[in-house]
Amino acid sequence: MDHASAVLTRIGASPGTACGTARTVQSLDQFSAVTPGDVLVCRTTDPAWTPLFGVVAAVITETGGMLSHAAIVAREYGIPAVLGITDALTRITAGTTLMVDGTHGTVHGKPASPGAGP
Repeated sequence: MDHASAVLTRIGASPGTACGTARTVQSLDQFSAVTPGDVLVCRTTDPAWTPLFGVVAAVITETGGMLSHAAIVAREYGIPAVLGITDALTRITAGTTLMVDGTHGTVHGKPASPGAGP
């Protein structure tokens, strides 16, 4: 995301909140870049992506709804998911710390801590 104050809103498909580092993944070849506690940002998921749900803190997709693979598996794993964010892969910068609220369907950059540099 370009600014920590920017808020992206779409479909809250799995409730809860989580904070983590955005990890953009476009293909199976990039799975090894995902580390525990990351926020998975991708176009969509299918059964091959399921192992990542046991590692990530939250999921954000460009497509999908309440009955999509990402929504169902996120609910099974108890992790927040916000789906249907148009151009998420280009709007969210890998490495950005994100707050994901799957209950309200929002994603925003984590505010800087007090006393942090510019």
